[in-house]
Amino acid sequence: MGMVNTMENKWSHIEKLLDECDRQANLNTGAEIKYAEKALELSKALGYDIGIFEGHFRIARTLMAKYYNEDALEHLHTCYAIAQTLGDTLRIARTANSFGIAYYNLGITSKSLDYLLEALELSKSNGYKDIECRVYNNISNILIEIGDYETAVSYLMNILNLCQSDRTLFPRCIVYRNLAQSYYHMERIGDAEYYARKALEDAKKDMNTQIICESYYILGQVTRFLKYDDQAYSLYTTALDLADESGNDYYRVQIRIELSKLLCAQNDLDNASEMIHYAYRLAQKMDYPILRRNVALVLADICERLHDKNMLIEALTSYKEITRLLEDESNRRQQVFTKAQLMLFNLKKDNERLRSEIERDALTGCLSSRTFPDRVMQSLTTYGHRGALIFLDVDNLKQVNDTYGHDAGDALLKSFAHDLMNEMPQESLKIRIAGDEFLVFIPRAGKKEATETLDKLIKALAKPRMIGNVMMPVLVSAGIALYPEHSSDIMSLRKMADAAMYSAKQAGRGRYRVYNAS
Repeated sequence: MGMVNTMENKWSHIEKLLDECDRQANLNTGAEIKYAEKALELSKALGYDIGIFEGHFRIARTLMAKYYNEDALEHLHTCYAIAQTLGDTLRIARTANSFGIAYYNLGITSKSLDYLLEALELSKSNGYKDIECRVYNNISNILIEIGDYETAVSYLMNILNLCQSDRTLFPRCIVYRNLAQSYYHMERIGDAEYYARKALEDAKKDMNTQIICESYYILGQVTRFLKYDDQAYSLYTTALDLADESGNDYYRVQIRIELSKLLCAQNDLDNASEMIHYAYRLAQKMDYPILRRNVALVLADICERLHDKNMLIEALTSYKEITRLLEDESNRRQQVFTKAQLMLFNLKKDNERLRSEIERDALTGCLSSRTFPDRVMQSLTTYGHRGALIFLDVDNLKQVNDTYGHDAGDALLKSFAHDLMNEMPQESLKIRIAGDEFLVFIPRAGKKEATETLDKLIKALAKPRMIGNVMMPVLVSAGIALYPEHSSDIMSLRKMADAAMYSAKQAGRGRYRVYNAS
């Protein structure tokens, strides 16, 4: 018992270290990684798998926040392996979501989406609504980056709907921030400003410094779009102070890019150059190719205007190398997309073939019995609620099978089906029920149309044709029941047509009867 208590105390200590790690992360102190490393070290010593997972996971999270995504991936691979060994779908979903973020930051969008979709499927199927919200948000980030803003907005609205019943599921300030960003790119400036201010209001309540920073940044973008440059400059600098304070390297670079553009527009090239050089040096330390490419392009523009040839060459070289890297990923993504399209095409073809095999009788090409009564109901919906159901029985099939063999019987059925297809209206349904029994449903037909069509069919079938080595006709007995005159229930209608066919067969075969209740 003492050993158990000791072990539980150590596990409890690990949990406290992890909790403190989370607290330090929320405070942006930079001390969170020390607590995660202590928790990981102790968990390894105890062989405590969940503690090992959580330690690696928090280290990865911290590295990703600092845009050291390559290093974060190593920790995430360990997390993924542990979660799969434990069969822990919650932790698999969490890790897949984090993989999605890391690969997205590295510009490898195809892999990012693979993991995010895995996380989305797991979270939806297992009711992990908080993770579902996070995944929707991360997918919306990708959609914003590739320019599909309308779809991004729909994903973000999904999060708001999920949060209606439980506001603790996901920080709404993040959703408002992303909505503001989407609407800004759609040039719906009023909506962008509205959601940026809502994001700022909620973020202040939550004391979320990062979203406060990003909200000020978007408001700066909005006012710059409206050509209020002085107001934009003030909003940008407020955002930059917050980014520097919280150590948000992405926005420390991104805001300086926008400030340098603004200073260039005011022809203040010296301050613009100082601003963009700082951003460029900082971006070189980050595993974020798209940001590095963007800052290199702005730096090249400023260096050209200042005639700084050496730095211009470096900036253009950097821009070229990163662009090639992103193009290689784009080409790989296109190859994956093409392969997926081909797989989808083949799957569709396989599905069509399987559906055809299920729905079609292999011997005659008629619809199979599985399609009744659904196909008849569809026909009534398509063509109107009126029609004739004909029950057909091939009279001489048994005799041919007994006398000439089943191959000859099959030939007889094929010949019958050939005439059935030719003589019956194109929109009619031809269904093989079993053996020598068939149904035909003629939409919109009444008694007159049904009997005239059946007369033509019986006349065509009466012509002798070569079956095996013998010339012979095809003899049928048939019964007709009318929808809705006789019944509006399809199964009852079939019984009525069957009864009418039986009456015709008793009368001497090769004939037909219309159902008569009396």
